Amino acid sequence: MTQEPDEPTGGRASGPDQPGPNQQWDQPSRWGQAPQWGQAPQWGQYGPPGGPPQPGPQQPFPAYQQYVAPPKPGVIPLRPLGLGEILDGAFQAARRNGKAMFGSALLVQAFSAVLTVVLLAVFFSGRTLYQPLIEGTASRSQIVSFVVGAGATVLIAVLLQTLTQMILQGVLVIPVSRAVLNRTTTFKQMWSLARRRIGSLIGLSLLYMLGASVVIAIVVLVAVLLVANLGVGGALITVALVLAMIAGFIWIGTKLLVAPAAMIVENLGIFHAVARSWGLTSNSWWRTFGTSIVASLIVGAITGGISTAVGFVVSIVTMLINANPTEEQLILQAVVGQVISLLVSSVIGAVALAFQAGVLALIYVNLRMRTEGFDIVLMKEHEGGPGSDPDGIPGAVPAARTWPAAPK
Repeated sequence: MTQEPDEPTGGRASGPDQPGPNQQWDQPSRWGQAPQWGQAPQWGQYGPPGGPPQPGPQQPFPAYQQYVAPPKPGVIPLRPLGLGEILDGAFQAARRNGKAMFGSALLVQAFSAVLTVVLLAVFFSGRTLYQPLIEGTASRSQIVSFVVGAGATVLIAVLLQTLTQMILQGVLVIPVSRAVLNRTTTFKQMWSLARRRIGSLIGLSLLYMLGASVVIAIVVLVAVLLVANLGVGGALITVALVLAMIAGFIWIGTKLLVAPAAMIVENLGIFHAVARSWGLTSNSWWRTFGTSIVASLIVGAITGGISTAVGFVVSIVTMLINANPTEEQLILQAVVGQVISLLVSSVIGAVALAFQAGVLALIYVNLRMRTEGFDIVLMKEHEGGPGSDPDGIPGAVPAARTWPAAPK
C-alpha cells in the first residue's frame, strides 16, 4: 500500500531546482546557469524562467526566458560578428577617427601619386624614347629601350603603391582596434604607436612581392617552353597553369590577409605574423574570403564609377579647350589629365583604403573572438582590468611575447 505524498501548504514544491517556502531565490549562479531571482543575469545568460515565485498551488513555469545581449562599448558588439556588423563597424570606426584614418590615407596616397607623376614626367621628358615611335622610324634597339623604360616606370609605381597600402593596412588597425572599445585616436597617437612596426610592414610587403614575382617568373618560363615545344597543346596547358596560379594567389592571399594586423597588435616579426595569420584563418577561410571580397566589390564599384566619370569629364574638357593640339600640346594634355585623375583618385582611394583597412582589422578581431575568446580580453580591458592601457592598443601583446599559431 503506497502512501500519498503530503500536499504543500503554500508556495512551490521544494526540490533540487525549486526552493521551498523558507528558501530564498537569491543564491549566486554559476557560469552557464540561469541566475536566480534577486540576482541580475550576466552577459550570455538567460534570466530565471517563469517570473518571480508567487504563493499558491504549484504550476508549470512558462516557456519565456529573457536573454541578456553581449556588451557593445564601441563600434561592434563583443561577440563573434556577422558580415553586416563588420562592414558597419569599419565605416563607424573611420567616421569616428576621420583625421587619423582619412588624413593618413590621403597623405600616403598623395605621396604615392606625386612620385608616380614625377616618374611619368621623367620618362616622357626623354624625347629620344618616344619620338621615333610617333614618327614610325624607331629601330629595334629604340623599341627595346622604350619598353624597358616603360616597364621600369610601371614597376616602380606598383612597388610604391604596394608599399604604401601595406603600411596603411597595418597602421590603420590601431584606430579601428581602439574604436572597438569606444576610444578615439589622434593622427599623432596612431603613428606614434605604429612607428616601431613600420619597418616590419615594409619587409612583409617586400616578401609578398618577391614571392609573387618568383611564382610569375616560373609560370612564364614554363609557358614559353610549353608553347615552343607543344604548340596548341602547350597553349592549352598554359591557360590551365595560369588559372591555377590565380587560384593559388587567391587562396594564399586570404590565408595571409590578417598578417599586418597581427604584426601591429601582437608585436610579431615578419615570419611570425605570416604563421599567425595562417593559423587564424585555418578554419575560417571561406568566411574571411567572403567578407574581404564583398568589401572589395563595394569599394571597387564606388571608386571605379567615380574615376571613370572624372576621366570622361577631363577628356571632354581638354577636347573643348584645344580640338587640334600639336604633338607637344597632346603630350601636355595627357600629363595634365593624368595629374587631375591621380589627384581625384587619391582622394577616393583614401576613403576606400580607410574603409578596407577597417574591414581587415575587424576580420582579425572577429577571428580571435571566434578561436581564442578575445571578446573576454577586450571586455576586461574595457572595464579597466589589470594590464589595461587606455592610451595603447586593446589586446596588445608585449614585444617579448609571441603567440603560437591557432590550433587547426
